[in-house]
Amino acid sequence: MQKQIMLQINQDLLKTVNHISPFCVVVFDQNGIEYFDHDCDTCQILMDDIINNNYHNFRSKITEEFTVVDYHLEIKDEIDKWYQLHSKVIIFNEVESILTYVLDITDKKLAELENIRLSKIRSLMLEVTHSVVNNDEIEIFYSLILKNALLAIEKSHLGSIFIRRENNFQCISYVGFDDSVMDFQLPVEHSFLYRATDGAMDYITYLNDIQPSDLNYPIKIDTGEYTHIRSSLSAPINISGEVYGMINIDSLQPDAFDESDVKSMEFMRDNIEIAIINHLLFQEKTQLAKYDRLTGLYNRHFFEDQYEIIKEKGLRYNETFNLVIFDVDRLKMINDQYGHFVGDQAIRKIALEMQTNSRKSDVIARFGGDEIIAVLFSSSADELQKKFANMQDKLLENPIEFFEEKIYCSFSFGIASFPQEGQELEVLLKIADARMYINKSKRSV
Repeated sequence: MQKQIMLQINQDLLKTVNHISPFCVVVFDQNGIEYFDHDCDTCQILMDDIINNNYHNFRSKITEEFTVVDYHLEIKDEIDKWYQLHSKVIIFNEVESILTYVLDITDKKLAELENIRLSKIRSLMLEVTHSVVNNDEIEIFYSLILKNALLAIEKSHLGSIFIRRENNFQCISYVGFDDSVMDFQLPVEHSFLYRATDGAMDYITYLNDIQPSDLNYPIKIDTGEYTHIRSSLSAPINISGEVYGMINIDSLQPDAFDESDVKSMEFMRDNIEIAIINHLLFQEKTQLAKYDRLTGLYNRHFFEDQYEIIKEKGLRYNETFNLVIFDVDRLKMINDQYGHFVGDQAIRKIALEMQTNSRKSDVIARFGGDEIIAVLFSSSADELQKKFANMQDKLLENPIEFFEEKIYCSFSFGIASFPQEGQELEVLLKIADARMYINKSKRSV
């Protein structure tokens, strides 16, 4: 293959190129700069920081065709600038030299970095969004929000999420602080967010030189030391148009954050608000799926699922328990005479009495209509008889007052023992139900 002859260029030709080219032009050889545009600030920077004394580095990378060489520079006003160098080996003044066109690609590079930053944040926030579905524990959810927020904002040291409780902010999750922060009640008007927004709390604030003062409390960090926050990013969390809480990303160093961090925080805040709304909806749906709306007890579907778990555990570990069915006495008469509103009050009153007198391990549910069902541990049938008698006495002492009338509530019940009298729910329920009606008939209610 025939070797390509190097282009020969003189100074007059370069001056002509300078007039018609939008790019800075530099020529240098191993002895230094041979030609540059004296009116170009960029050329001056490049000569000082890159080109001078770097001939051999360039020559090793450049073929006879144009090659792109990327350099990153920080100019004296401390704004990052990026330049791209297009270089070619030429003959200049009869000496092998390098001709370089200089392109300012700062806007392109900043756009690329912004896309990388947003991509990283989107990925982190996607993990938060997925956690709404995979976790019903709010503590895990908030902890993940903070962990990912700190990963997204590189110069951060500490993070916290506060929920508004009337006139105070209450910490519910934190990173980098001592555990005692959970007991800290921060008056709303003392928060950086409130003070920086003159009480509006309607936009993200960043403070970069916070001085110790009466309102900049010394905080205890996870190393046990007391120190002061010097920089803070604070974003309000708005749910249904109200300030639900705030997320704070803090640093122990001054001047830790900039406008790009505010943009990151804004993107995260928007996603966090959506995630919290979804989480609250998820909790509400979970509540509806497990609990009876009228009484607050478990519903029948959830109880039946739980019974299967309890049964398997009981058979495996040779455990015993009692299944009890309750029926509200005279509910039809109460509904007919006083209305369903009072009838619902009677059901709720008896349900509350049962919740109050149950153990944490007991499982109580509204089985349907006026029936309540329970799995009760650590009590014999005789002990339960006495317990229910005491409950009846308390109900009679505290009737429902409806205008000038007093409506007395009571219940009938039947007990079946696991596993002595059966293992399946249907079997035990049939036994307990029969005994309940015998109990009801004896009491003539």
